[in-house]
Amino acid sequence: MFDGLFLGKIKDEIKFLETGRISKISSSIETEYIFTIRSNRVNYKLLVSLSSNYSRIHLTNKEQSESIQKNFLTILKKHIEGYFIKEINTYSNDRIIYFILEGISELEEKQTKYLFCEIMGRYSNMILTDDNYKIIDSLHHDGIGEFNRTILPNALYKFPESNKINPNSLSLDEITNLFDESNIDSPKKLASIFEGISSFLANKVFLNNSPAKAFYNYINSKVKPTTFMINDKLEFYFNPFDEKVVKGYKNLSEMLDDYYYQADLSSKIKLRTNDLDLFINKQIKKYENKIKKLNNDLVDTEGKDLYRLYGELLLSYPNLKEKKKEINILNYYDNKEIIIPLDEKYTIIDNSNKYYKKYQKMKNSIAHLEEQLVIANNELEYFNLLKNQLKNVTIDEALEIKQELINNKYLFEKNISNKKKNIKQKPKITKYLVDGINIYVGKNNLQNEYLTHKFAKKEWYWFHVKNSSSSHTVVATDTLTENLIRTAAMLVSKYSYYSESSSIAVDYTQIKNIKKIPGKRNCIVSYTKEKTIYIDINEEYLNSLKNA
Repeated sequence: MFDGLFLGKIKDEIKFLETGRISKISSSIETEYIFTIRSNRVNYKLLVSLSSNYSRIHLTNKEQSESIQKNFLTILKKHIEGYFIKEINTYSNDRIIYFILEGISELEEKQTKYLFCEIMGRYSNMILTDDNYKIIDSLHHDGIGEFNRTILPNALYKFPESNKINPNSLSLDEITNLFDESNIDSPKKLASIFEGISSFLANKVFLNNSPAKAFYNYINSKVKPTTFMINDKLEFYFNPFDEKVVKGYKNLSEMLDDYYYQADLSSKIKLRTNDLDLFINKQIKKYENKIKKLNNDLVDTEGKDLYRLYGELLLSYPNLKEKKKEINILNYYDNKEIIIPLDEKYTIIDNSNKYYKKYQKMKNSIAHLEEQLVIANNELEYFNLLKNQLKNVTIDEALEIKQELINNKYLFEKNISNKKKNIKQKPKITKYLVDGINIYVGKNNLQNEYLTHKFAKKEWYWFHVKNSSSSHTVVATDTLTENLIRTAAMLVSKYSYYSESSSIAVDYTQIKNIKKIPGKRNCIVSYTKEKTIYIDINEEYLNSLKNA
């Protein structure tokens, strides 16, 4: 989604940094740089990521880990730390943003330098040049000539060559003519003609009756930073263009900061938990298939009474030792003739016995199939619960989910001493202070069980999304206010299956009214004397809450 159009919108958003001074440059990893820019007496942090998966540029408020000292960082600090930003520009509609910088050299001479940031996925790079475009250094060196150029110290920097058209400065008539002249009739053709167009935008264009007009309108549309779902994957763009919005943001930087923080966290969770999400999805698929097969087997057992009837009617045949392929016999229950297929290798009495055995086997299997169906449905419910819980967790909370699976023998722990295995730690429950009252939020089954059955006092209030999987949220009081009710309802909804819905039904009752369900896991409970509130999640309000 980070195409040339998007980068142009980012450039407009950070344009106010012009005349600002680069007071500090830091880097937590080799492909990620933070430029602290002093502008209008305020410090802003501009993040430039050049990783193959997360390449981007935007303002950030996230805390960064300790700076590392790498060769290119040293070059940047030496050459442009303390310099002022004269201009911020993008090149054509390509994914290149560059900074014209002015400062004083060690010899106290005024100098101009250029910093080119190429936000191009696996081809991302940062290149520092002098005022004649002679390369001082770059993050990645390329002497082979990617994009028909050389990126090495002392070589001249050149923009990547492209025959594509920049659509930004074109009028509606010019775009319409290009659509007609170039026979642009598909998203692929559109992306091959115009520069900096994502597949998302190209596909949206051709959902309209007038693609040329839609393309012009999309290019010139207002910025409405939002995330949305496409094919079960969270995506972003500067405008959702009728996609169902998951979350809206005040600006593009805020959106990117949140989106990539979550993406980075998910990546770290996968690494630390050996891709727990993949394991859970496999289990869900496994039990969905098992339930389908069990239901089909149960449907098959509905024919058992016909086999019993066949066995019974065959015994009324005059010659039971005869062998036939089939017989036509009177069904004395309805006085109609019935044809019974037979195995001609066996006598009629043997065929009768075979039909009785088949009937008995199917009859006996029903109880087993129904039992297995209950187990499979419980397992599916459990893994769907875990999948939902894994959506909004820290690394420690994800590791608790992994530990739960180890405790329940779904996963096996490796290289852990017996002494360490026996150590049981209390789950760390997220806690908020609202109107002087603590609100506790369980984010996985270990936390939910501990919070509801061991930690909470019987007079405290317990919240849960109605008829769905969700967090167990507990308000540490026996007297609720409207604000406490609404806050707890929003928190429990945020960590539920319905976190992206509106008017979410939330039940609440006192802890003393909660019971464990026999045969179910301890995190799954029943409750009585509940009240229900319907709530919309206010993300801005929840983000303002302070952990206690």
